[in-house]
Formats: sequence, C-alpha cells, structure tokens
Amino acid sequence: MPDFGFVGPSYEAPSIYQDAQECINFYPEIDSLKAPGSRGVVALYPTPGLTQQLQLANAPVRGMRALSGGNILIAIVGNTVYSINTSMAYTSVGTLTTSTGVVTITDNIVTTSGLLVYIVDGPNRYMLDVSTNTFTKLPSTDGAWQGATVCDTVDNYILYNQPNTQNWGATDLSSALSTNQYFGSKDGSPDNLITLIADHRQVYLLGEVTSEVWVDVGNTITGIITFPFQRIQGTSMQHGCAAPYSVARFAEQFMFVSKDTRGQVTIGMIQGYQYQRLSTHAVEQSLINQTVSDAIAYTYRIEGHEFYVVTFPTADITWVYDLASGMWHKWLSVDAQNVFHRHRSNCYAFFNGMNLVGDYQNGKIYSLDNNVFTDNGTVIRRLRRAPHLVSDLQRQYFDELQIQFQPGVGLSTGQGNDPQAMLRWSNDGGSTWSNEHWVSIGKIGRYKNRAIWRRLGWSRDKIFEVVVTDPIKAVIVSANLKASVGDN
Repeated sequence: MPDFGFVGPSYEAPSIYQDAQECINFYPEIDSLKAPGSRGVVALYPTPGLTQQLQLANAPVRGMRALSGGNILIAIVGNTVYSINTSMAYTSVGTLTTSTGVVTITDNIVTTSGLLVYIVDGPNRYMLDVSTNTFTKLPSTDGAWQGATVCDTVDNYILYNQPNTQNWGATDLSSALSTNQYFGSKDGSPDNLITLIADHRQVYLLGEVTSEVWVDVGNTITGIITFPFQRIQGTSMQHGCAAPYSVARFAEQFMFVSKDTRGQVTIGMIQGYQYQRLSTHAVEQSLINQTVSDAIAYTYRIEGHEFYVVTFPTADITWVYDLASGMWHKWLSVDAQNVFHRHRSNCYAFFNGMNLVGDYQNGKIYSLDNNVFTDNGTVIRRLRRAPHLVSDLQRQYFDELQIQFQPGVGLSTGQGNDPQAMLRWSNDGGSTWSNEHWVSIGKIGRYKNRAIWRRLGWSRDKIFEVVVTDPIKAVIVSANLKASVGDN
C-alpha cells in the first residue's frame, strides 16, 4: 500500500473519527511533475529553526521594520526603540510611553530631512528622523486626534486610524505632521474601523464586519484644505477584520483573520474587492470559543514557499498557510514537558539578507534558517499524524510500516548522531494510543538505511503517528504499508 496518505497537512475535524491529521513543524511540498499516486508526490520538510542574531532588552519584541533602502532595521523591545545597522550593531534612539502590546511601523520620505520613521502604539503616534536620530512623540495638537492602532504609507502620505471609531487620517504630503482637516470616516456601514492597509495604491479600510476601499484623488478645491482620499464606488465588502494585527501582505494580495455578521471567524484574502476564504474547517474549529482579537501575523518567503504565519496568543497556537501548496500546518514551540505552545516569533522583517523574527518574551531577534534544526538550541518536536486506515470497518492486519526519511543525515557527535523516529498508533480511531516504538533514521553517510516497524497488530480503524526530535534534516518523502483485510 504505497503512499496511503501518510504525508499531508494538519486537518483535525470536529470529530476525530472523521479526520485527526496533524502536521506540526513540518510543511508539505508538492512535486507537480510526478504522476498522482506515485512515490513522493507530496513530501514533508522541516520548518525553519531559529539562530539568535541579537539580544536586546529582556522584554517582548513588539515590532520590527526594515526601512526603505535596506540599511536600517527598527526594532521595538519593551518601551525602547532600537536602530540596527547591517553590521547588526544597535543603538537606542527613543522611548515609547507603553511597554507591551503590538506596535506598527512605517516609513516615508519627507521633504525636510529625508527618511522618516512613523510608529504607533495605541495611545500615541511617534516619529524618528533617521538623519539625526531625533525621536519625538507627536503632540495632541497634531491632527484631529492623538493615538492610533495601525499605520501605513501611500503616495507619500502616512495613514493611521483613530482607535474605537470609524475615523482614519493622513499626514500632510511628504510630512510627518497632520493638518486637522486631513481625516475621513469608514461610514458606508455603522461598524467601527479596525485596521487599514495600503495595497496597490488603494487604501483598504477593514471594519468590524464590513470593509471599503478608498483612493487618493488629491486636493481638488483650490484654497480649501480637503482630505485627499475618496471612497471607490462599488468596493463595499461584507467582511471585516477580527484582529487588527492579523493583516499581512501575501503575494500580490493580503491576508487577515476575517469576521462578518454570519458566525465564526475565517482566514482569507481580498482579491478584486472580493473576500476569498482560505482557512479550512479544521483551522476554524481550533478557534471556536477562543480569543482571536489578539491574533498577530506576518509573511515570509523561503525556498520558493511564501507563508502566512498567524499566531493566536491567548489560544497559544500558530497556524501557517503555504501559498505554494494551499495547505495549512502548525508551527509550534515545545516546553520541557514536551507540551506544544505558540511559535516564539512575534514579528518579522527581511533585513541584511535574513528572515528575522522577534521573540514574544525575551528581547531576542532570530534568523530563520532551513539548515538549523533547533529553536536557538531548544528541541523542535516534529509530528505527523496520518489519516484513518479503514476498510469497510473490517479487520486489517498490519505487518509492516516503512517511512522513507531522507537517510544518512545523522550528526557526527552528540544528540542526533544516531537520529531516531518514534512511532505510536491508535487502534480505535484516535481515542487511545500505543506505547512508543523507536527506530533509527540513519547515521551519517548511511544512505541505504530504512526506518521500518513490524508486527503492528490488527485494527478496524488505525491511525499512525510519528515524531522526530533530533536536530537533523528530517524529511519524510513517502511511506509504504504492508497490510491485509480479514473476514470480519
């Protein structure tokens, strides 16, 4: 029974007896050149490990942005704003009034001094003049209100919202300052504005349950100050945003955790002013009765895969959607008791040729690396739980399971010099589980090694689960099962 569906995504249905698949710290890759049903059409590759690049203040990394030009990274840790250069040397350049919660950062070219950094943390808006490292909290007299939840840039305007209202505003053109009249309202429907994003030079205003799109039309009345943006007719959408920090650019669109008036949240993207659901029932099931308003997201690209990473801190889970395969997997850290938790990353920036993420607790900035197989020295527990094996609920006798790992990947010394895979199984559809059974994946250079388990008993509804914790390149290419069906 070759390639019986062992390799695949996470999909745990509302009833585990329908589907109980898990794919944790692996991501599926599809070889489109292979014929369907042949070996290795879908393989599982290990998710990236973490390598520490910086240790900043011992506090959450609340936000990061690589500035235009690519020479400076801004990172906010606790209440401290850091400027980091391409030598990864850092300088403290400012202090926020808050020390927790997500911040958003954008930048813009201003006519007076060149590059400007704009930061919002909820209660306040801030600006940093890059040329002089001058950091300023904008006064309450700037613009029509003081604080903002999110910010972005389009057409040399910096955009921001007014929390808990329908209002959003803009700075003056090529400026860090805002005229009081430069604001508008997402008033096509009565729900409040949750977040905004500039995409393809259009401003998407995502409300609680509806959204609309505005565009820059300029100041058309000479001598009178007018807000330079207007709503695009016909762009109203019956989907809003459940979490302001879940919005992230993804390929040529953007993804977010969506909410409307018809029930539970979904995750999807906007295409042509239409919402496209991308989350599966399994993803949505994991969020039922969970807090989703604190979700945070970012996207990154590695080895041709573009991933949307969304973490739900209260629910303690991180889901990842892969544009290349259209499949979801879980990306999780593990504690000393082998209990899974959300991934350690809290924010992201591509800087200095590296995919960088900031830790949600300790002020560390890591690089993501597909050739690193620990989370900064901490074990990564990789798990694949396969689909149900059922044949009309008749007895099946399981003689042998062989999983084709990439062999010969053992390390020269230490943990992983003889890497192991642990198998357990359920004979009752996932309710109870067997003891653990270990075999070798293959020491370094042993390219003919086979990971085989034999004498696996019988069952009417069997599920196999394999775990790898050694710090090796644990690639699962395929699986082969020898089994036979009995008479009852």
